Amino acid sequence: MTVKATKFKSSLGINYPSLRDDPLRTGLRWLAGKRADDGAEGLWRIHDKLYELTDFIERHPGGPEWLELTKGTDITEAFETHHLTVAPENMLNKFYIRDAKSPRNSPFTFKNDGFYRKLKTNITKKLAEIPKRPADRSKTIADLLVASYIGLALLAVIWKSFTCGMLSGIFLSLTCIAAHNFFHQKDNIRMYYFNFTLMDYSEWRISHALSHHLHTNTINDLEISALEPFLQYLPGNKHGLLRFLHIVISPGVYLFLFLGSFIRSIISLFLKEKKYSPVIFLAFSVLGLMVVVSGEVIFPLTMFGFIQFTGSLHFGAVGLNAAHHHPDIFHDGDTPRPKHEMDWGIHQLDAVMDRKDITGSHFLVLTNFGDHALHHLFPTIDHGLLEYLYPTFLKTCADFGIEWKLSSQIELVKGQFRQLIKTDPNAEPPRPLKPFKSL
Repeated sequence: MTVKATKFKSSLGINYPSLRDDPLRTGLRWLAGKRADDGAEGLWRIHDKLYELTDFIERHPGGPEWLELTKGTDITEAFETHHLTVAPENMLNKFYIRDAKSPRNSPFTFKNDGFYRKLKTNITKKLAEIPKRPADRSKTIADLLVASYIGLALLAVIWKSFTCGMLSGIFLSLTCIAAHNFFHQKDNIRMYYFNFTLMDYSEWRISHALSHHLHTNTINDLEISALEPFLQYLPGNKHGLLRFLHIVISPGVYLFLFLGSFIRSIISLFLKEKKYSPVIFLAFSVLGLMVVVSGEVIFPLTMFGFIQFTGSLHFGAVGLNAAHHHPDIFHDGDTPRPKHEMDWGIHQLDAVMDRKDITGSHFLVLTNFGDHALHHLFPTIDHGLLEYLYPTFLKTCADFGIEWKLSSQIELVKGQFRQLIKTDPNAEPPRPLKPFKSL
């Protein structure tokens, strides 16, 4: 089932993923490609060692799904970023089987004296000092968002109001983005809010948490490859004036993100690649309520579609302009850092640009993919706690001489379009490391 392609060549030295250009481009197909490429031999690979974790699956504190999905793959980045303490690393020895026979298909390092592990140590200490109430506030915000979505959807059919429908769609998108905070964490009820869209949280645990977060802006980032050829963010072979067409069709791509994801899920179910779960169809529970309160079928169905498309448009516009696509942000194909600076955490900061008009507001951060750098570095930490980590984060960045890029929302929107039409990779590597004093 391997699909050969040579469209992009990784400047980071990553071998072209086996199923990168598979027509379906689902998370499950992406994982199948990793099983072919990672040298994990049907086990779980962490760095250059192989572990048998089958007996631990049901006891995994984060929930069994994380280990069920990743069997047979290299989970080094996931293991490092999802565990803040040394306890999980200390217990690995009893699951050790043997050393891997092949080198990792990743250039990124996690050295004890490197940036990421030092930052993780500092952040873990800081977490013990900060209040936990903001995390509870995140839950309350998510609950209010989903209630607003459902309430406005019902009012839309009762009053036959497309204005209410439009607002319901926006609240659906905000609910979805807020739920993204929760599917990164251990299994919990609010991760299912994501499925009020036509998308599936389980698929996004792969495409977003395991692919995009860990292999950001590389040829192994499924959130980049899944949009091709409609939107091409990596520099390289883009055909003449057709590259400007990407800008024109962007809103159309946004419109079909929800529906396209649902169609891929149905195909995966039909092909028996995806396990059936009732939560896949959670979105239609709201449609059922709309039919009941209105006493009709056709208009609620029409309004439901309108709400989903509105939410999809909003979600795409927010998500693809949030942090990662700008000519000043590293994309695979650009000239990379030298090997001795290839720390995973440093790469994350090279591939992210935060928005100063979002940072500082709990609500905006939770509903607009805010505090993006810190979220990428520590995805399991609730968004409500991230603002308390900035002093520690900035101090560690200063110690290592790492630049934290901060811009505005409008600049990122403009930069996203510039990246779409960009063909020539950046000739200069990201800013060299040079320690400086933090403010």
